[in-house]
Amino acid sequence: MKKQLFLHYGGYVSSSIGALVGVSLLSHILPSAMYGMVALYIAMATLFQYIVREALGNALMRHALEIQQNKYIALILIKKACKPIIICYTSICLFSYFWIDYTSYTELILSYILIFMLGCGVAGEAFLSAVLKRGAFAVHLNIIQWLRFPLGALCFSYFFQSTSSILFGFVLAFIIAAIYDLIVWGKLKQPKETKKKGAENFSIFKGYIPILIGFFVWFTAFYDRLAIEKLYSEDLLGTYFVLIQVAYMPVIALMHSSANFLFPLLYKQNEKVINSKTIIIVSSILLTSWLFLQLSHQWLFSWLVGEEYRYYSWLAPWLFLAAVVNAVAYLFQAKFFQVHTMKTLLLIRGLSALMFFFTVTLLAGLYEIEGLVFANVLTSIFLMMLSYYFGRDEKLTQKQNP
Repeated sequence: MKKQLFLHYGGYVSSSIGALVGVSLLSHILPSAMYGMVALYIAMATLFQYIVREALGNALMRHALEIQQNKYIALILIKKACKPIIICYTSICLFSYFWIDYTSYTELILSYILIFMLGCGVAGEAFLSAVLKRGAFAVHLNIIQWLRFPLGALCFSYFFQSTSSILFGFVLAFIIAAIYDLIVWGKLKQPKETKKKGAENFSIFKGYIPILIGFFVWFTAFYDRLAIEKLYSEDLLGTYFVLIQVAYMPVIALMHSSANFLFPLLYKQNEKVINSKTIIIVSSILLTSWLFLQLSHQWLFSWLVGEEYRYYSWLAPWLFLAAVVNAVAYLFQAKFFQVHTMKTLLLIRGLSALMFFFTVTLLAGLYEIEGLVFANVLTSIFLMMLSYYFGRDEKLTQKQNP
């Protein structure tokens, strides 16, 4: 267990450093308006990522024990998810076509490829976690985080100084990660007798509920970026996106990484993976990090990002706080990631998305970036309260999948 823990979180820390180095690199060479366009494309791509995570990724982790014994189960789950996921992918591409003012068809096509590859990336992460390949999972994360920004910067500097070059670099990184995932898949030992009988009964989701959950999760993470772009400009969006990448996304990445590590173990009924000591240690680290940001945000931004992005550094601790509260809410929701409890999770996520819509629409119009940050804080607190309230029902924690 200790070795797996070290590989998993060591990989996360290394990949987070890679992401921060990449953000720093791009913020020094990209004007804020172009960074804003990149942020819009990432927002569209991440919608598909969240949907794949809810509709497929969580199912792979739920059935981790069975997949470890027979990887054919993973193929069954992927096959079951294909039709609704393809419908969602097509819808997102159409939405991108009408929403974003793209400059060329090359840029648009690359954005479609990026959308697809982010979905493949999250499916690969879930599969590697399900088969308990912690080292491979760490390599997967680091390929994406250490390569996508430098490749984007390299294409931007040596080919065309355009959004298309950045998107092309990102796509290359995800393709390399996908090739690596397929190599790992091919090396897994297949049982001599593959028992397909009864495999079709493995549950993945109930109707389109996980897809709706994925949409609401995405909405509460990206509506602020769409709103500021429409209310103001790509310049302000670019500045806000850098702030998000530095102060918010590392915690959210840790949250998803923790889920990938813990969920396969949580579904082993006899394995205790979370105790009070762990909670105290994690809480202490997060509190210390928040205090550090309060005292050092100006210094941190002075060497981490370009000069035009530093004005709003004082908001970084508050975005960090919003991410931490969001992560706590995610822990409270762990018991709902089963087929029979997904309607409750849908209600929680739907109400928080509604809260986010009202707070962002009101505060962004009045206070610009400051309004967006505090809309995130308020919504995260609301989400945590909802998750705790609905999670008090002990019957939900004991009921088994049908």
